[in-house]
Amino acid sequence: MASVLDRLHRLIALTESPNENEARNAAVLAVALIRRHGVTLVLPESPPAEPPPRRASPSPRRRTPGSGKGRRIVDVPAEIKSPLGGDCVECGGRYRAGASIYWLTSGGGLHPRCLEAWLKRRG
Repeated sequence: MASVLDRLHRLIALTESPNENEARNAAVLAVALIRRHGVTLVLPESPPAEPPPRRASPSPRRRTPGSGKGRRIVDVPAEIKSPLGGDCVECGGRYRAGASIYWLTSGGGLHPRCLEAWLKRRG
């Protein structure tokens, strides 16, 4: 676990890089590392957070007639303020640092105006 934390510290330090691509890639890799290893970040002045309750594994679902209709969107976007600029995954246009965007868990942002088109395309 120590090597994971060391790597995470180095990636977080790289997010301050003046090179925008290096900083963005370091942030994406740090988030992936945090999720993969279940790391909880705590600010020094705040009390330690309790770990989230563990969810029981879901019971297997039965397939029922008609359950194959429609597609489920797995990558649900969340509205955030972009810490860095980037490119919209729908239209390819740029968005600025501090802009309101929709962030996908797979990595990538959408303009608010592009969200509806993305949702239609995804089913």
